Parts: sequence; structure tokens; C-alpha cells
Amino acid sequence: MNLQNLVKLIKNVADEQNYSVTGGDVKFQVFIDKYNAVAFEVWANSSSGYVQVHQWEGGESEDSGKYGRGVYSLRNYSDAVQFCNIMIASAALRARRPSA
Repeated sequence: MNLQNLVKLIKNVADEQNYSVTGGDVKFQVFIDKYNAVAFEVWANSSSGYVQVHQWEGGESEDSGKYGRGVYSLRNYSDAVQFCNIMIASAALRARRPSA
């Protein structure tokens, strides 16, 4: 499995859903709003052969939280597509989103 293809897919979907993307190609963050936990740290771990995803654990303010333990391990394209669905749903259903 080419982890960089999974990374490209995740970054492209994040961009389409108006997530901010920061970091490099191995370890990066995709987030809309850390205060409401719509933020993920993605790590293409070549030694394990899969992509780890950690979710933001919020604190009292947007900057006081941290990324927690890995909550998803993406081992193939189907896993990556399912995670992209989570990003899409999180963007659409998040708290404090603009009214339609």
C-alpha cells in the first residue's frame, strides 16, 4: 500500500471541505475548529505500514487542548474513504457552524 496516495486523498478531501491543512506529507493536521474537536492529526507511519489518525481533545480554549491517542488506523483505500466520510460529516454537523 502506498501511504502517500492515502495522504493525498485525505488532503484533497480536507481541502474541498474547507479544513485547514498544516504540516508535511508524513505528519500533518487537518482542522476546522479545535474548540469543538473538528480537528485531526494524521501520521503516515511507514514503519507500521498504515496511517494513524488522532482526534483533538479540547480544553478550555481552542489552544489549550491536545491530540489524543490514535482513534483510527487506515490500512487501505476503503479505510481512507471512510475517514474522509467522517471529515465530511464532521464539517457538515459541527457545532457553531454557519446557518444555512
